[in-house]
Amino acid sequence: MKKTLRSVPSLKVLLLSYGALFVLLVVVRNLQYWSIKKKSTNLIEVVSKSNQRQSTLSSIHTGNMNEQLSILNLLYPDKRNNDNRIETLISKTKSNDSLLVAFSMITREPHEQQLFNKLQVIAKKNTEDRNKFFQLLESGKQDEAIKIYNDILSVSYTNFQQQSVQLLNFVSKQDNSQIQLLEKQISITNYLNRWITAGLILLIISLAITYTKMVKLIKKTNLELSESERRYRTLTEQTNEIIEKCDASGKFIFANESFKKRLEYNDDELSKLTISDILAEGSFMLDQSSKSTKIIPNVQKVFKSKSGKRIYIEGTILLEYNNGNFAGSMGFFNDVTEKKSLEESLIASELKFRDFFNLAPIPMWVYDIETNKFVIVNKAALKHYGYTEEEFLNMTITDLRHKENNLKEKEEVLSINEKIAHKTGRSNYIHLKKDCEKIEVEIHTSPIIINDTKCILTIANDVTERNQLENKITKAIIKTQEDERYEIGSELHDNVCQLLAAANMNLGIMKPAMDSAVTGTFNHARESINLALAEIRNLSHRLAPAFFDNTRLDEAFENLLKTFNIEDKYHISVYFNKSAMNYPINPEMQLNLYRILQEQLRNIIKYAKGTVVEVGVFIYNNKLKMRIADDGIGFDVNCVKKGIGLANIKRRAELFSGNLQVNSSPGKGCELLITIPMNEIN
Repeated sequence: MKKTLRSVPSLKVLLLSYGALFVLLVVVRNLQYWSIKKKSTNLIEVVSKSNQRQSTLSSIHTGNMNEQLSILNLLYPDKRNNDNRIETLISKTKSNDSLLVAFSMITREPHEQQLFNKLQVIAKKNTEDRNKFFQLLESGKQDEAIKIYNDILSVSYTNFQQQSVQLLNFVSKQDNSQIQLLEKQISITNYLNRWITAGLILLIISLAITYTKMVKLIKKTNLELSESERRYRTLTEQTNEIIEKCDASGKFIFANESFKKRLEYNDDELSKLTISDILAEGSFMLDQSSKSTKIIPNVQKVFKSKSGKRIYIEGTILLEYNNGNFAGSMGFFNDVTEKKSLEESLIASELKFRDFFNLAPIPMWVYDIETNKFVIVNKAALKHYGYTEEEFLNMTITDLRHKENNLKEKEEVLSINEKIAHKTGRSNYIHLKKDCEKIEVEIHTSPIIINDTKCILTIANDVTERNQLENKITKAIIKTQEDERYEIGSELHDNVCQLLAAANMNLGIMKPAMDSAVTGTFNHARESINLALAEIRNLSHRLAPAFFDNTRLDEAFENLLKTFNIEDKYHISVYFNKSAMNYPINPEMQLNLYRILQEQLRNIIKYAKGTVVEVGVFIYNNKLKMRIADDGIGFDVNCVKKGIGLANIKRRAELFSGNLQVNSSPGKGCELLITIPMNEIN
């Protein structure tokens, strides 16, 4: 056993050494991690700036080429639109000049600045020549303008484009070089990290082996100590922990080792003391009138040790008699000092909890998990909800909740209580104050036992203002997205479609002069342009809904469903009841309902595999309801995780204090029911 005990410290030293090395490797590994993170951040920043610089140069180059093409178009003008073309071209040149200014702010290398300065000189010369060209055009001197273009302006454009290409190549080369350097540094750091990781793994294995050995040794030591202690206690102590014996006058005759150890006295000192000398408070009042042995159970006293420490004991006293005369007593006690300390700590803890509970600035209460009745309520709850303490204690938790959700919540209360009976939880509800004001609250719950009764401690945080602010922010984001979609849709419709239409007309003008051998290819090209026109119109209508132009919601829905069913794969039915059709729904709500339908139609196309789509909008029970159903494959709503599409629909409904209900099961299609209060519609 002594050999085993000597082995334990050496293993501990080895274990500590391994631990120190492990900590060192972890620190080095973390330093490498932060180094990689810093370099990765630099790499992302370099790549971002590189893309920005190269994109700006590409835009400058492309803008210059488009500007040159526009000038060529001006050489064969349509007199009715020539002035407008010149103004448009001047506007484009200003845009190109602004790109040059933008790039001047992000140049870095001296040589790069040199190349850019040359480009600016060419651009300045180009601007002067171009202004002369515009003056000749505006004064009607077409031939002189053509001469200026052929002799000067075309050369200026060519020089500008060559210089911009040279600058773009230089910038691309410099950026790629810097990116490759950072990637190489990251690769080297990753290589070092792999070796450090391998070292950590080997060290952990060594630690595990050493720790296992140490545990086995400690276990063996503990077993040997336990066996030794068992033998010792069997021989010397076979009863309670503290044993003492006194004579009739109360003087100590015997005390076991445990007694002497706790009270810090030796045998000589105890022989001079009586039981009353070691009592910290009170005294032993023994009934000595009995003439036979008597047992006094459940004795609780406080002893005082030699150093003055208080020792709480409880146990049994045996009164002994000899020939009917009191001969002395023998006590068998347990040291309950720690138990007493815990009891006092629990009492102090309970007092602190009550102080915290009553003084907390947030509404708090405790309710019985069986009856759902309030047990205690703090002052903040009384003030916030407006009820008196007596009124609160006569209510249940469902009495605080909004009546529209009461039926559903009463059904859920039992299952909710079962879930939170053994762990903390969080949920959201709409509560009613005494003055009938509705508030949104975030509920935090935790199990607690009061007077041996299982209860739930609840903290109610009023998040009404926070949710309103979040809704405002979300609405602002959605409005920005819709404005951007409308702008893109308008640009597609007004610009790209016009260009394609003009190309189609030009092809029509060219048709009589074409060889019959290429007629088939010509017709195919015109069909492709017509198809592109139709696709762009459909896309622009989906991006910018028709009711932006004062079209009714039902008409906008029908137009959307037509674009959705171009190949006539689905049997679609749309129903608006009279109230919904005539009710003045505000444009923001119309757009929101349109986007919800658009999102679900995407889901139907992607997942449903059905042939029937039903859309209904109606007003019932002071609420607007929209139903979207299909006969597709459906899904299990309890097993399938809700995707981005359904999350977007739910968010849009909640923006207007509405809710989304999904009804579906495998093989039985899917039904969405969106419900929005009428006071949110106007």
